[in-house]
Amino acid sequence: MPDNNDEQSVSLESDTQKKISTWAAEQGSNSAKALESRVAREKERLDWEEEERQKKIQEREDAEKLRQDTERRALYAELESLDYDLLSLLDFPTDHELYTAKRARTLWFIALGSALFLFLASLLSLTSSWVGGIAGGIAFVLWLTHGAGMMSYFPSLNRYPSLVTLRKRLKRDLIEYIRNLEGRLGYMHRIYPLVQYNSRLGSRKFKRLALMSKEHTLLANLKTLQDTRAYHEFMIEALRGYQEMLQQEKEDKFVESMDFDPDLLEENAQQAITPEPSEDKPEAVEPSLIKEGDAKKHAEADNDPTLFAPKD
Repeated sequence: MPDNNDEQSVSLESDTQKKISTWAAEQGSNSAKALESRVAREKERLDWEEEERQKKIQEREDAEKLRQDTERRALYAELESLDYDLLSLLDFPTDHELYTAKRARTLWFIALGSALFLFLASLLSLTSSWVGGIAGGIAFVLWLTHGAGMMSYFPSLNRYPSLVTLRKRLKRDLIEYIRNLEGRLGYMHRIYPLVQYNSRLGSRKFKRLALMSKEHTLLANLKTLQDTRAYHEFMIEALRGYQEMLQQEKEDKFVESMDFDPDLLEENAQQAITPEPSEDKPEAVEPSLIKEGDAKKHAEADNDPTLFAPKD
């Protein structure tokens, strides 16, 4: 009996140990699975957060790009409403006009002075009275032409001061107009991307002006007429580039509205332009073979007895 009890107790202990080891293994596997699931969920959460962050960044970039495109298009549209007459200084007096007006005014002063001198000389009995009378009449008429009422009939008398005043006013108006156009952010360098539609904007003088516009030193460097003329030329070329951009967009929209592939259309056009090699083209004969054949013909003609030399 004691032996049987010992055997039963040993078997119970072994069964208990097996159950404990099995339970421990199950708990270990369950904890490992739980840990793996937590790690997987955490990874999924991090991936989702990263994806959402990238989406937000992309949305902000798209919104910023759309804002920049809208702002740039608004700047491009302003090209159509610029005062190109003022930018080109269409009414700006030339040096020749100033010289002509100054010479006319000088001649008027000389004529008036000469007439007054002859009139005073006749009063002092240095010249005859009829010469003094004619000179006095001429001096009186010339003096009347300087009055405000007679200026419209003799425009050359006040032309020089009016031209000088017009020059100063046009320069002042042009600088003020460019200052308002450029503003605090600059205008030229923001419309410079139109160079991809008009290659003339890529010249060195236009690059220099755009760089000065970006550095806010443009107004300080517009000192001569050549600089203002270059500014006007830049605006003209930018307007042409803007018109070319609008034309290309219209063409692209027209092609997109069709029911065919534009790439396939271009390939067909290229194939139609490229000539196909003809199959009936005769084979080229080497010049050495032609020379050998001619030599053989000449030799056979010399050896032919039926041929006689021509008589004199």
